[in-house]
Amino acid sequence: MQKIFRIGVLMTALLIAMTGCGSIEWLRGSLGAKEDGRVSAKSDEAVGQPAQAESQAAPVAANSNARSQVGTVHVLFAFDRSDLNKAAQTDLLSLIKKLRENPKFTVGLEGYADSAGARDYNLQLSQKRVEAVRRYLVEKGVEASRIRSDSLGQLPDAGTPEEQAKNRRVTVKLMVASD
Repeated sequence: MQKIFRIGVLMTALLIAMTGCGSIEWLRGSLGAKEDGRVSAKSDEAVGQPAQAESQAAPVAANSNARSQVGTVHVLFAFDRSDLNKAAQTDLLSLIKKLRENPKFTVGLEGYADSAGARDYNLQLSQKRVEAVRRYLVEKGVEASRIRSDSLGQLPDAGTPEEQAKNRRVTVKLMVASD
């Protein structure tokens, strides 16, 4: 069963990378790297300097839809909830400011759920979470055409409350087209 799961994860990651919906950094992360916080600090400097960020960001694919990731925010949710709390809204407002400053930036949303509950329910819950983030961004003035989204359902975890809490999220990726 574990071998089948690994193959499924690998195939999904490869498909996402090939279609230009994920970065090489994301691909590496999905194959085993751990995330350690709600907001990724590694790209905050790059977002403030778009020209430098474009040259340093990893290319996704060599096609006309190639994009480079320049920032990431993890919007966390409570158990079985899809509403945005104040901390999430604050994080998204800073991202919205960056989107307003650079019209070439787009946003990729990836929704997840923890391993508690049925797969179908968790897929629907991850969709509701993505939609909550999308709706908030659009309400605050981000054009819907600049937002791409995907609901990926539940993530495997060790079953600990801490692991499950990390998996109840929408990953918001700030992207720029690779020229």
